[in-house]
Amino acid sequence: MAENILLGALRRYEFYSYCSTFIKTLYDTITQDLYGDIHWEWSYSNTNTYSQPRSWNTGLNSIANLGTITARSTRDSSLFFTISMNSSSYTYASDNSRGAYSKNYVLRTGLKNNGETIIPDLYKDLGAISEIPFHTMDSNSVYNGDYQRVHTAVNVYWKWSLFISENYIFIYGEPQTNLNVAYPFRMYLGKIKAFEEEDPLIANDNVGVFSHFPHGLIDSDDELKYRTGRGYMRSSRNGTPNALYHFATSSQVPSPGVGGRFFISPFYVWHETEGARGEFHGIRTAVLKDASKYPDGSILDLGDERYYIFHTYNQAHPATNQQFYATNGTAYVGQPYFFDSPLLLGGGQRVLLFEIEKEV
Repeated sequence: MAENILLGALRRYEFYSYCSTFIKTLYDTITQDLYGDIHWEWSYSNTNTYSQPRSWNTGLNSIANLGTITARSTRDSSLFFTISMNSSSYTYASDNSRGAYSKNYVLRTGLKNNGETIIPDLYKDLGAISEIPFHTMDSNSVYNGDYQRVHTAVNVYWKWSLFISENYIFIYGEPQTNLNVAYPFRMYLGKIKAFEEEDPLIANDNVGVFSHFPHGLIDSDDELKYRTGRGYMRSSRNGTPNALYHFATSSQVPSPGVGGRFFISPFYVWHETEGARGEFHGIRTAVLKDASKYPDGSILDLGDERYYIFHTYNQAHPATNQQFYATNGTAYVGQPYFFDSPLLLGGGQRVLLFEIEKEV
């Protein structure tokens, strides 16, 4: 589908794809559109080794290369993201004669510009705990005694909405099939707007990747590890590379309320020892009590601020933590999570608000 909005620096695209074709379809959409992307330069590869799935028990190739895409800022060459599609799988026979049993479609991401070498460096540096699943699995698939013979990967069909500005890339997916294991996909790749001035040595590394499934799942007994939003920053405030941060909103109260008030929440980015560092750049959220007054694609004009309204799919989080197989063969535990809670106090419609920069 063609890009359907051009509001100054903000761009919105829509397209459909399966998990296996996500990378190539995203690239085709962003580069072949009539208007093109003015903020980022994109590249695509179907030979990258990081998007070539291998079975975790033998290292043999299992299925076709699923593609790698990069985005480099046209204003700041250090602002650079890599996304590779992969699939975890198990080969029952050591010579691959019985084929591979796929488990999960996952994304590998990167935050650094490595020049001609295209590397999803979060995966390279941190391993499978940095992978982002496209779907989870039911307990029967995870714990089946003969699990290596069970296919659990489902090639979900998605409707995608892609929002782009000079500061971020935001990917939102709604599953059209396999709703029992596929939850709304959300991923923010971009700058973090700092609450206070930072040390110039690390200020340019205030960039992160945050998704709907908590990153870094190494302790399923710690509720903070699997029931809150988590992502990676290029550097912490003390200079630690690939630092793990939480993110959360505080928006559950419907708007407008008494006197037409709007309760708008940033996506706060915080660290257990540093405290709150900043917020997603240009994206906020709210709950509209009467969404008919503010349809998807309309403009919310608050005088000093103007926002493009995007209606999000209100789907409750699962009652129990979910699991997915990473490419190292480990089943990680977590819950699909992006907003502070699916519970809206008094009902209403959850929306994302994309700030429209003023023309000067």
